[in-house]
Amino acid sequence: MKQTEISNLIMRANALLKSNWLHAVNLLEQANDQYPDNLRIIMNLGDIYMEKQFFEKALSYYQKASALRPDSPQLHFLIGTCYFSMYEYRIAISYFNRISDPTPEVLYNKALCHAFNGSYKESIETIQQILKVMDDNPFIYFLLIEQYIRIQNYETANEVIRTAEARFGKHRQLMLLSALVNSKRGIWLKAYHCFAEYEVLGAINSPENLIYYANSAAKIGLPDKAMDLLRRAQNLNPYLSTIYEELIRLQLHRGDLAGARESLKQAKKNIIRFGPILRLLQERVNNEDTEY
Repeated sequence: MKQTEISNLIMRANALLKSNWLHAVNLLEQANDQYPDNLRIIMNLGDIYMEKQFFEKALSYYQKASALRPDSPQLHFLIGTCYFSMYEYRIAISYFNRISDPTPEVLYNKALCHAFNGSYKESIETIQQILKVMDDNPFIYFLLIEQYIRIQNYETANEVIRTAEARFGKHRQLMLLSALVNSKRGIWLKAYHCFAEYEVLGAINSPENLIYYANSAAKIGLPDKAMDLLRRAQNLNPYLSTIYEELIRLQLHRGDLAGARESLKQAKKNIIRFGPILRLLQERVNNEDTEY
């Protein structure tokens, strides 16, 4: 098969992608069987499988290509991205590290790998590398703030939030991150207002964030609002034990023993094994029952 024929076949395969991508792959795989060392065919197969999120298949073709071009930064990135998509973060990082002059995109993916792998300080270091060459993308700041929250460095997280607000204005994600940071710092009134601002721009669909919002409402003396937020969290995920912990705490604090009993009943139905906090709250509810 001459280069012109290969080019025509690749063009034909690409034209088929929208209507029948499996047929396109079949054409290219037949060509690959005949010409196993043709880099263009191999790369096209890898790219199609990557686009269709068949990451193991994409990886197999990119590895074949890498055997032909072992020093290719592009292939190091693509192989690393496949491993990243397969949750193999350590291996992904090892491929990103092979790139001697990484782009911000490479560094961003590497920072995500560190974050998902629980290496938050390494993620911060990588993000700081990005900011030296590109500081006009708000999502880089969001990722950095999240890492500072994870290592419980709330002061620095707050400083980065202020820097990002000065650069990008009142971005919705910054409102949420500010709410979380203030919740962690126990600055409840500010946390509540940040959550309220965030919710004006769209519903909160994370049970965990609704719990933080509820805690801030309870702390500033809005128990009804807190109950409403916890019920919303429960509707989103009735299998999250933290919801029942906060519900029962709030109901006992309000003297609503019947409500606490009902929440405990729901917890028994949805939580397979109680943790230490739920067990203590169960004991408190039972003791209150005994007293009555």
